[in-house]
Amino acid sequence: MKKTKGTSPKILPSSNQHEMPHASVKEAVQKRIIPSDHSSVIPGLDMNEIIHSLDLLRYALDYSEAIVDTVRLPLIVLNKKLEILTANRSFYDTFKLTPRATENKLIYKLNDGAWNIPRLKVLLEKILPKNTVFDNYEVEIDFPNIGLRTFLLNARRTYRQVNNTEAMLLAFEDITNRKQVEKQKDDFIGIVSHELKTPLTSVKLYSQILAKYLNQNKDEKGKLYLSKMTDQMERLIELMASFENVYKIQNGKLILNKKIFNVDELIKEVVSDFQFTTKLHRIKYNNQFKATIYADKARITQVIVNLISNAIKYSPGVNKINILSLRKDNNLVISVEDFGMGIPKIEEGKIFERFFRAKGKKDNNIEGLGLGLYITYEIIIQHKGKIWVESIEGKGSKFYVSLPLHLNKKTAN
Repeated sequence: MKKTKGTSPKILPSSNQHEMPHASVKEAVQKRIIPSDHSSVIPGLDMNEIIHSLDLLRYALDYSEAIVDTVRLPLIVLNKKLEILTANRSFYDTFKLTPRATENKLIYKLNDGAWNIPRLKVLLEKILPKNTVFDNYEVEIDFPNIGLRTFLLNARRTYRQVNNTEAMLLAFEDITNRKQVEKQKDDFIGIVSHELKTPLTSVKLYSQILAKYLNQNKDEKGKLYLSKMTDQMERLIELMASFENVYKIQNGKLILNKKIFNVDELIKEVVSDFQFTTKLHRIKYNNQFKATIYADKARITQVIVNLISNAIKYSPGVNKINILSLRKDNNLVISVEDFGMGIPKIEEGKIFERFFRAKGKKDNNIEGLGLGLYITYEIIIQHKGKIWVESIEGKGSKFYVSLPLHLNKKTAN
């Protein structure tokens, strides 16, 4: 067994001999913690095998680094102190930085302090420490050299075994142009909706005058044609109202006119109206709690109408829809259940997105623009409520709405 005489191992400086130095994995491998004469530091260890293992590890690290550098999204790795351990080429190119100005620097000091904003601090200091994964966190940063940009951040918290420390991986997706296009589209929708209001109102007025004239002259054929025209006009008015709602939501102009009212009476009224117009579906309402809420009655009516309308649309071969209202803690929970097509699991997370329509809905030629659930979601969120869905493809869907109760002496007991 060969012993080492007169040689000292090359090691990285550390303030504590019992701790591994705070270096990157690549630095640790490339500096090979071995004696200068390649002899064994510890009796019984073959340094050639150690060297070979380090070479393999260095190859793996170089290989992974090459992969990361080819990723088009900017990526950085932070330590627990929020100092940057490493970044990929896309990060340097996007933010006009160099490795020297980036590595081992506090993220808040990059780009002359542009990163030092409250929203990013909330993600890094409050949200991410409690979650190992966080996706699609929107941040807007005004950079001195590239201007105002909007990013979606995807974050992962990992454990680095090489030195027993945690690390955070951040990926940045620049959505500035997308946001600008969406704003232009929303503005266009708002203008069109506003400009079409006046002619539609005039057409509706003239149709009412024409209906009176045809009725006086007992023109049955004309009344039939006018009825069909009126139905299409009402559909157009509904579409314009949907576009106007989307515009208001996107621009923070959806004003809520709140008052105290009984939800049970509202649901009964909506169910009665639907039951009068639909012959194929039997709508059963089970009320387990008579609730009073402080909300915008017209908007909550819109929510109930949208959910029942969807239940009818997407269960064409089934004649049953169940509605349930009950109390859970200090909230009213309303559920609308159908037994129709259901929603594929992969699409459940997108069902409340604007203009989203599931593949099954397109295949069955069901009318709609994919705005109803989006508007419903935004109305509930603005009321500080929650909305979610449970569904099995081919067996049906159950939508839940949770709204804060208006508590008084009667409801608090």
